[in-house]
Amino acid sequence: MIDIGAELPVILKELIAVKSVTDEEKDLCNILEKTLEPLEGELIREGNSLVYHLNRGKEKRIALIGHIDTVPVGNSTTEAYEKDGSLFGRGACDMKAGLAVMLKIISEEADGRIGLSHNVSFYFYSGEEGPVPNGINTLLERGHFRDVDFAYILEPTEARYSVGCLGSLAVKKEVFGVSAHSANPRTGENALNKALEIYSKVREMDGLIGSDRTLDGLLYYETVNITALNTSNAFNVLPPRAELMINYRFSPERSVEEAKELLFSYLGEENTFMADEAASSYAGKEIESFLTDRIDREIMQAWTDMAQLNAAGIPAVNFGPGSIRHAHKPDEHINLKDFSDFYKSMLLHL
Repeated sequence: MIDIGAELPVILKELIAVKSVTDEEKDLCNILEKTLEPLEGELIREGNSLVYHLNRGKEKRIALIGHIDTVPVGNSTTEAYEKDGSLFGRGACDMKAGLAVMLKIISEEADGRIGLSHNVSFYFYSGEEGPVPNGINTLLERGHFRDVDFAYILEPTEARYSVGCLGSLAVKKEVFGVSAHSANPRTGENALNKALEIYSKVREMDGLIGSDRTLDGLLYYETVNITALNTSNAFNVLPPRAELMINYRFSPERSVEEAKELLFSYLGEENTFMADEAASSYAGKEIESFLTDRIDREIMQAWTDMAQLNAAGIPAVNFGPGSIRHAHKPDEHINLKDFSDFYKSMLLHL
């Protein structure tokens, strides 16, 4: 069990100590389940995701949402430590700090130290760092969001409201040549030369779309990159085939179909295969009653599950402690003062 009555840094250290890489979340889900079981809220488990409802007879229901998985530990650590006013460890900002905030709220509400102006539901879900569909999809499909009026996803946003996010297309592009001995290349055709032609097209597209843009005064930019290039030949053989992975992060003002049309206009559709797709999102003006003018806003220069929630008719923004700039890095960390300040700010929304 996690000592959710402890101070925020202690809760976060306990969460970090439980390795929960994508597809390996079971241990942490078990611990969270045992932690919440003794409390009076309604607890539901779906796979390795949990829902905890607090029903307080209020008019509206707010959701606080956090994914329990992390990227691989790699050269980060699950033995959290403090240094220069920050706490370090895998998941420190992405997003076990958000989970710690959720658990602390549950604890303090149970002890009567805080009151709630809304019914509040807490979603601890699996699989966010992997491809869609993830745990959010399962919870949506099984009706666990049906009464939610508004959702805060506690992704690291430096305590700003992310009211929009970029969409993402990942495609595999195959190009073909003719194998030959590298000492006699005139008898073959090097597939990597064709891959370089695709590279040039991608760079051309990125140059045209990559300028700064604004949506309701909020800055963002689109980008497209080759993220992998693979062949499977011996060192002295011209590769007969090359495979490129290309990732296009597109504007909240484009639909998935519009983004595909633009990307394929540069890559061509032949031997081009979709690997993953996720719609962009912009929450729009209807969310104003749940936000405050005192907090800055942004378009998140990434994709998050706010897009899936908004597409399902559940108004949602990202709003969480820590900085996305520190996520997935060997020295992933969160500033402890900012962590504490965010907790106090989050309470004002409930």
